Amino acid sequence: MSKYAETILREYGVRRTPKEKERFRLYLMGALRAMGYDPALQTRETPLQTGGSVTNVVVGDPETAKLIFAAHYDTGVKTLLPPLVMPTRPLTALLYLALTPVLVIAGSLVASFALTFALNLPRVTLPLFLILLVAALFYLRFGPSETQNADDNTSGVAALLETAAVLTPRYRGEAAFVFLDGGFGGLGGAKGFRARYPSAKEKLVINVNCVAAGDELLLLPSRGARWNGEALDALLEGFDVGAEKSVFLKTDGLTYYPSDNRAFRNSVAVCGCKVLRGFGRIIGPIRNKSIDPANLEIIKKSLCKLIEKYQV
Repeated sequence: MSKYAETILREYGVRRTPKEKERFRLYLMGALRAMGYDPALQTRETPLQTGGSVTNVVVGDPETAKLIFAAHYDTGVKTLLPPLVMPTRPLTALLYLALTPVLVIAGSLVASFALTFALNLPRVTLPLFLILLVAALFYLRFGPSETQNADDNTSGVAALLETAAVLTPRYRGEAAFVFLDGGFGGLGGAKGFRARYPSAKEKLVINVNCVAAGDELLLLPSRGARWNGEALDALLEGFDVGAEKSVFLKTDGLTYYPSDNRAFRNSVAVCGCKVLRGFGRIIGPIRNKSIDPANLEIIKKSLCKLIEKYQV
């Protein structure tokens, strides 16, 4: 595992509260300055329901860069079910997501009936059910932090740091790195970055998330990027990893990948997955404690090669 991944997992494993994020940003900016970069903070105050206050760390000039590499650095709440993403099977993925509210409703209903039946208080059943339901939903939204964040998204942050560290001065001006703060709504940092740098709407944004494990690297271009032949050719050349690991570039059909790439018109999501019969390509369950060093090495080399190949 890389020194960056080891340090983040050991010292900054949870990055959810404002204090935890600030502490991690200090480390992140120090590491980038040690590489010779001049990172900047980009803070955006937004209404609470759309993200609250978010702070991104931006390296390079997104207005002049040919490519933008992105990875969110914040971590989330512990979920009821193990996080599982099926990017090539959107319907199956949505059905899996629907299990959580179904279980919460069913559990609240069963608990309220059981308690009121035991106490012979049938009139309290409905109020108790509503109280338990609200409490369960509140817990799911504001409950304990997820501590096993090697995949989501220490792996993406480490991959970008590894890439930034080896990028030669010749190419440093051709790529910008942005470490995104998801905020309360999940896309607060990405939307704030897009608003601050309007040209990012047209540039190719490579979003690296969930690359800690998997037998295959999955590349998911957005609908806009699917028609960019130059970008697709560069991706195929850049991610030509030979026999090290398989790479799959999906350019047709529906996809579902709930990450920051959704905020950008021309984006490509990079993730690690495995193929499971009947479920297609699966990412997760996303609760890894370590990061496959081979994945970081492949992504580092591929992103550097992509900068060389992509000409706009």
